[in-house]
Amino acid sequence: MEKLIVIGTSFLLIGGISWFFFGKKNKNNQTSIEIQNEGDETFELNISGMHCAGCAAGIEGTIRSLEGVKDVQVNFATSKGRFVINPSKISKELIIQKIKELGYDASLDIENLEKKSS
Repeated sequence: MEKLIVIGTSFLLIGGISWFFFGKKNKNNQTSIEIQNEGDETFELNISGMHCAGCAAGIEGTIRSLEGVKDVQVNFATSKGRFVINPSKISKELIIQKIKELGYDASLDIENLEKKSS
């Protein structure tokens, strides 16, 4: 009986994790990577306070769910995030604010970020 409980719990856990990382779709039922339109803006942020790749995945998932965000790529190893947005729907400042709400620091300016994390 215990083996069945462990196996069932394991399947639920694996299914939940798989859904979290691979099952999310945006409002148009497409994957998160979209073709960049002419009016879209691409920028890079320096992000500090990440301790693992899971931190980067959490930031990506949160920011990707915001309206106007076309693509998000956060790299734990380089402490950088690359964002493609529709500037008429979302601002860089809002993205920085959301990252800070998650407990990390984000900045367009590397010198500013280094002073804050010292």
